[in-house]
Amino acid sequence: MRSSLVIICLAALLLGGCASKAPQTEQLGGVALDDAAERLNLFLAQSCVAAVDSDVNLSWSAYGQEETYSAELQAAAPASLRLALNDPLGRPLLLLATDGKTFTLADNRKAVGYTGSTALHFIRRFVPSFIPTNDLFLWLSGRVRPETMHRAAARTDANGRIWWHGGSPDGKTVHILAFDRKNHLSRHLVADKKTNEILFEADYSGYRSSDEDCAWPGKISFSGKALEADYTIEYEEIVSFDPIDKKQFQITIPAHFTVKTLQEYLQE
Repeated sequence: MRSSLVIICLAALLLGGCASKAPQTEQLGGVALDDAAERLNLFLAQSCVAAVDSDVNLSWSAYGQEETYSAELQAAAPASLRLALNDPLGRPLLLLATDGKTFTLADNRKAVGYTGSTALHFIRRFVPSFIPTNDLFLWLSGRVRPETMHRAAARTDANGRIWWHGGSPDGKTVHILAFDRKNHLSRHLVADKKTNEILFEADYSGYRSSDEDCAWPGKISFSGKALEADYTIEYEEIVSFDPIDKKQFQITIPAHFTVKTLQEYLQE
Protein backbone atom coordinates (compact mmCIF):
# COMPACT_ATOMS: atom_id res chain seq x y z
CA MET A 1 0.00 0.00 0.00
CA ARG A 2 2.99 2.31 0.19
CA SER A 3 3.98 1.98 -3.45
CA SER A 4 3.84 4.73 -6.03
CA LEU A 5 0.87 3.17 -7.75
CA VAL A 6 -1.15 3.24 -4.56
CA ILE A 7 -0.40 6.95 -4.29
CA ILE A 8 -1.56 7.37 -7.90
CA CYS A 9 -4.84 5.86 -6.85
CA LEU A 10 -5.06 8.13 -3.84
CA ALA A 11 -4.20 11.22 -5.83
CA ALA A 12 -6.71 10.59 -8.56
CA LEU A 13 -9.49 9.64 -6.17
CA LEU A 14 -9.14 5.99 -6.99
CA LEU A 15 -10.90 4.95 -3.89
CA GLY A 16 -11.69 1.90 -1.70
CA GLY A 17 -13.77 0.18 1.00
CA CYS A 18 -15.83 -2.83 2.17
CA ALA A 19 -19.32 -4.17 1.45
CA SER A 20 -22.51 -2.86 3.05
CA LYS A 21 -26.16 -2.64 2.08
CA ALA A 22 -28.10 0.38 0.84
CA PRO A 23 -30.72 1.65 3.32
CA GLN A 24 -34.03 -0.19 3.57
CA THR A 25 -36.70 2.21 2.31
CA GLU A 26 -40.30 2.43 1.19
CA GLN A 27 -41.98 4.62 -1.41
CA LEU A 28 -42.72 8.24 -0.52
CA GLY A 29 -45.98 9.90 -1.56
CA GLY A 30 -48.38 12.80 -1.03
CA VAL A 31 -47.24 16.22 0.18
CA ALA A 32 -43.95 14.79 1.41
CA LEU A 33 -43.15 13.65 -2.13
CA ASP A 34 -43.99 17.09 -3.56
CA ASP A 35 -41.71 18.78 -1.03
CA ALA A 36 -38.88 16.35 -1.71
CA ALA A 37 -39.24 16.80 -5.48
CA GLU A 38 -39.04 20.58 -5.09
CA ARG A 39 -35.83 20.27 -3.08
CA LEU A 40 -34.27 17.95 -5.65
CA ASN A 41 -35.19 20.28 -8.52
CA LEU A 42 -33.70 23.26 -6.68
CA PHE A 43 -30.49 21.31 -6.10
CA LEU A 44 -30.17 20.26 -9.74
CA ALA A 45 -30.96 23.77 -11.05
CA GLN A 46 -28.19 25.54 -9.12
CA SER A 47 -25.33 27.20 -10.98
CA CYS A 48 -22.00 25.86 -9.75
CA VAL A 49 -18.29 26.60 -10.02
CA ALA A 50 -16.31 24.70 -12.65
CA ALA A 51 -12.86 24.81 -11.03
CA VAL A 52 -11.14 24.85 -7.65
CA ASP A 53 -7.63 25.67 -6.43
CA SER A 54 -7.09 24.43 -2.89
CA ASP A 55 -4.87 23.08 -0.12
CA VAL A 56 -6.06 19.70 1.16
CA ASN A 57 -5.25 16.80 3.45
CA LEU A 58 -5.60 13.36 1.89
CA SER A 59 -5.95 10.29 4.10
CA TRP A 60 -6.30 6.58 3.38
CA SER A 61 -7.09 3.73 5.74
CA ALA A 62 -6.84 0.00 5.01
CA TYR A 63 -5.54 -3.22 6.58
CA GLY A 64 -5.11 -1.52 9.95
CA GLN A 65 -2.92 1.24 8.52
CA GLU A 66 -3.66 4.93 8.03
CA GLU A 67 -1.67 7.72 6.42
CA THR A 68 -2.31 11.42 5.79
CA TYR A 69 -0.63 13.70 3.25
CA SER A 70 -0.82 17.45 2.78
CA ALA A 71 -1.30 18.45 -0.84
CA GLU A 72 -2.18 21.18 -3.29
CA LEU A 73 -5.19 20.25 -5.40
CA GLN A 74 -6.39 21.95 -8.57
CA ALA A 75 -9.35 20.58 -10.49
CA ALA A 76 -11.57 21.69 -13.36
CA ALA A 77 -14.69 20.25 -14.94
CA PRO A 78 -15.16 17.72 -16.28
CA ALA A 79 -12.11 15.63 -15.30
CA SER A 80 -8.91 17.69 -15.11
CA LEU A 81 -6.88 17.35 -11.94
CA ARG A 82 -3.45 18.36 -10.68
CA LEU A 83 -2.25 17.14 -7.31
CA ALA A 84 1.04 17.75 -5.55
CA LEU A 85 1.66 15.55 -2.48
CA ASN A 86 4.13 16.65 0.19
CA ASP A 87 5.93 14.85 3.01
CA PRO A 88 5.56 15.97 6.67
CA LEU A 89 8.39 18.48 6.16
CA GLY A 90 6.64 20.05 3.17
CA ARG A 91 8.99 18.55 0.58
CA PRO A 92 7.36 17.46 -2.71
CA LEU A 93 6.83 13.72 -3.03
CA LEU A 94 4.63 13.23 -6.06
CA LEU A 95 3.06 15.37 -8.75
CA LEU A 96 0.09 14.00 -10.66
CA ALA A 97 -1.87 15.55 -13.52
CA THR A 98 -4.71 14.18 -15.63
CA ASP A 99 -7.18 15.49 -18.19
CA GLY A 100 -9.46 12.53 -17.59
CA LYS A 101 -8.07 10.59 -20.56
CA THR A 102 -4.37 10.32 -19.79
CA PHE A 103 -2.25 10.89 -16.70
CA THR A 104 1.34 11.82 -15.88
CA LEU A 105 2.99 11.19 -12.52
CA ALA A 106 6.38 12.45 -11.37
CA ASP A 107 7.82 10.61 -8.35
CA ASN A 108 10.49 12.88 -6.87
CA ARG A 109 11.65 10.24 -4.39
CA LYS A 110 12.76 7.81 -7.08
CA ALA A 111 13.29 10.19 -10.00
CA VAL A 112 10.77 8.19 -12.02
CA GLY A 113 7.92 9.40 -14.20
CA TYR A 114 4.82 7.39 -15.17
CA THR A 115 2.41 8.00 -18.03
CA GLY A 116 -0.64 6.15 -19.24
CA SER A 117 -4.30 6.11 -20.13
CA THR A 118 -7.05 6.37 -17.54
CA ALA A 119 -8.97 3.76 -19.61
CA LEU A 120 -6.49 1.00 -18.73
CA HIS A 121 -7.91 -2.07 -17.00
CA PHE A 122 -5.61 -1.45 -14.04
CA ILE A 123 -7.08 2.02 -13.48
CA ARG A 124 -10.60 0.59 -13.65
CA ARG A 125 -9.72 -1.48 -10.59
CA PHE A 126 -9.81 1.81 -8.69
CA VAL A 127 -12.24 3.89 -10.76
CA PRO A 128 -14.95 1.31 -11.51
CA SER A 129 -16.55 1.26 -14.94
CA PHE A 130 -19.88 2.40 -13.47
CA ILE A 131 -18.23 5.75 -12.59
CA PRO A 132 -17.45 7.65 -15.81
CA THR A 133 -14.07 9.39 -15.79
CA ASN A 134 -15.79 12.61 -16.83
CA ASP A 135 -17.67 12.61 -13.52
CA LEU A 136 -14.48 13.23 -11.52
CA PHE A 137 -15.18 16.92 -10.83
CA LEU A 138 -18.80 16.16 -9.92
CA TRP A 139 -17.68 13.71 -7.22
CA LEU A 140 -15.17 16.27 -5.91
CA SER A 141 -17.75 19.05 -5.73
CA GLY A 142 -20.73 17.17 -4.28
CA ARG A 143 -22.78 17.37 -7.45
CA VAL A 144 -24.49 14.86 -9.73
CA ARG A 145 -25.47 14.71 -13.38
CA PRO A 146 -29.13 15.83 -13.68
CA GLU A 147 -29.81 13.00 -16.15
CA THR A 148 -28.79 10.51 -13.46
CA MET A 149 -31.83 11.61 -11.47
CA HIS A 150 -34.23 11.62 -14.45
CA ARG A 151 -37.37 9.80 -13.30
CA ALA A 152 -35.77 9.27 -9.91
CA ALA A 153 -37.95 7.78 -7.17
CA ALA A 154 -38.18 9.29 -3.68
CA ARG A 155 -38.16 6.81 -0.80
CA THR A 156 -38.02 7.12 2.97
CA ASP A 157 -36.32 5.01 5.64
CA ALA A 158 -37.43 4.11 9.17
CA ASN A 159 -36.03 7.40 10.49
CA GLY A 160 -37.98 9.49 7.99
CA ARG A 161 -34.93 10.41 5.92
CA ILE A 162 -35.57 10.86 2.21
CA TRP A 163 -33.46 8.97 -0.34
CA TRP A 164 -33.62 9.61 -4.07
CA HIS A 165 -33.07 6.54 -6.25
CA GLY A 166 -31.89 7.26 -9.81
CA GLY A 167 -30.79 5.02 -12.65
CA SER A 168 -27.54 4.65 -14.57
CA PRO A 169 -26.61 4.04 -18.23
CA ASP A 170 -25.37 0.49 -17.52
CA GLY A 171 -28.72 -0.57 -16.05
CA LYS A 172 -26.84 -2.56 -13.39
CA THR A 173 -26.37 0.09 -10.72
CA VAL A 174 -28.53 2.59 -8.87
CA HIS A 175 -27.49 6.06 -7.70
CA ILE A 176 -28.95 6.91 -4.29
CA LEU A 177 -28.80 10.47 -2.93
CA ALA A 178 -29.54 12.02 0.45
CA PHE A 179 -29.47 15.73 1.31
CA ASP A 180 -28.86 17.62 4.54
CA ARG A 181 -31.16 20.29 5.98
CA LYS A 182 -29.56 23.00 3.86
CA ASN A 183 -30.18 20.95 0.70
CA HIS A 184 -26.52 20.05 0.23
CA LEU A 185 -25.68 16.55 -0.98
CA SER A 186 -24.70 14.60 2.14
CA ARG A 187 -24.46 11.03 0.76
CA HIS A 188 -24.11 9.66 -2.76
CA LEU A 189 -24.26 5.88 -3.04
CA VAL A 190 -23.83 3.65 -6.07
CA ALA A 191 -25.47 0.31 -5.32
CA ASP A 192 -25.79 -2.96 -7.20
CA LYS A 193 -29.33 -3.05 -8.59
CA LYS A 194 -29.77 -6.77 -7.83
CA THR A 195 -28.00 -7.27 -4.51
CA ASN A 196 -28.47 -3.76 -3.04
CA GLU A 197 -24.80 -3.80 -1.98
CA ILE A 198 -23.03 -0.43 -1.88
CA LEU A 199 -20.28 -0.46 -4.50
CA PHE A 200 -19.17 3.15 -4.05
CA GLU A 201 -20.09 5.84 -1.55
CA ALA A 202 -19.20 9.49 -0.93
CA ASP A 203 -20.14 11.24 2.32
CA TYR A 204 -20.04 15.04 2.23
CA SER A 205 -19.92 17.55 5.11
CA GLY A 206 -18.65 20.98 6.15
CA TYR A 207 -19.95 22.87 3.13
CA ARG A 208 -18.59 26.34 2.39
CA SER A 209 -19.98 29.10 0.20
CA SER A 210 -18.59 29.39 -3.34
CA ASP A 211 -18.71 31.98 -6.11
CA GLU A 212 -21.96 30.45 -7.42
CA ASP A 213 -25.26 29.19 -6.00
CA CYS A 214 -24.03 25.80 -4.85
CA ALA A 215 -21.71 25.38 -1.87
CA TRP A 216 -18.43 23.43 -1.88
CA PRO A 217 -17.88 20.46 0.50
CA GLY A 218 -15.22 20.88 3.17
CA LYS A 219 -14.77 17.14 3.69
CA ILE A 220 -15.44 14.05 1.57
CA SER A 221 -15.11 10.44 2.71
CA PHE A 222 -15.05 7.69 0.07
CA SER A 223 -15.63 3.96 0.53
CA GLY A 224 -17.34 0.99 -1.12
CA LYS A 225 -17.17 -2.69 -1.99
CA ALA A 226 -15.56 -1.97 -5.38
CA LEU A 227 -12.56 -0.26 -3.78
CA GLU A 228 -9.56 -1.32 -1.73
CA ALA A 229 -9.35 1.30 1.05
CA ASP A 230 -11.26 4.18 2.61
CA TYR A 231 -10.17 7.69 1.65
CA THR A 232 -10.85 11.17 2.99
CA ILE A 233 -10.27 14.58 1.43
CA GLU A 234 -10.33 17.61 3.73
CA TYR A 235 -10.16 21.03 2.12
CA GLU A 236 -7.91 23.07 4.40
CA GLU A 237 -8.06 26.26 2.33
CA ILE A 238 -9.93 27.16 -0.84
CA VAL A 239 -7.56 29.49 -2.69
CA SER A 240 -9.84 30.25 -5.61
CA PHE A 241 -12.77 29.09 -7.71
CA ASP A 242 -11.46 30.95 -10.77
CA PRO A 243 -10.98 29.15 -14.12
CA ILE A 244 -7.66 27.31 -14.40
CA ASP A 245 -5.42 27.35 -17.47
CA LYS A 246 -5.35 23.93 -19.16
CA LYS A 247 -1.54 24.07 -19.11
CA GLN A 248 -1.67 23.56 -15.34
CA PHE A 249 -2.85 20.01 -15.98
CA GLN A 250 0.20 19.16 -18.07
CA ILE A 251 3.40 17.93 -16.42
CA THR A 252 6.83 17.96 -17.99
CA ILE A 253 8.84 15.13 -16.43
CA PRO A 254 12.42 16.26 -15.67
CA ALA A 255 14.99 15.07 -18.21
CA HIS A 256 16.99 13.06 -15.63
CA PHE A 257 13.92 11.00 -14.61
CA THR A 258 13.36 7.47 -15.89
CA VAL A 259 10.02 7.48 -17.75
CA LYS A 260 7.76 4.41 -17.81
CA THR A 261 4.29 3.81 -19.18
CA LEU A 262 1.85 2.07 -16.87
CA GLN A 263 1.80 -0.97 -19.15
CA GLU A 264 5.59 -1.30 -18.90
CA TYR A 265 5.43 -1.01 -15.13
CA LEU A 266 2.87 -3.81 -14.84
CA GLN A 267 5.00 -6.13 -16.98
CA GLU A 268 8.02 -5.85 -14.72
